[in-house]
Amino acid sequence: RMTLLLGPPSSGKTTLLLALAGKLDPKLKFSGKVTYNGHEMNEFVPQRTSAYVDQHDLHIGEMTVRETLAFSARVQGVGPRYG
Repeated sequence: RMTLLLGPPSSGKTTLLLALAGKLDPKLKFSGKVTYNGHEMNEFVPQRTSAYVDQHDLHIGEMTVRETLAFSARVQGVGPRYG
């Protein structure tokens, strides 16, 4: 299963994904708490439930080239004639 996260630049998309993957810099100061399905981050191992793939990863290894291009076209709003 995949989830698409969209938002304008500097809206916190990367920070959210890093938090959910348990990869926030431990020196980072923040207020509030990060939970995943109601569980605090110290109650489970984030790496077992989620992964963070940097934006420089150009494809998903389990997808064919056709599937990758079709997915990219769909999330960018290109009509079905290009997928």
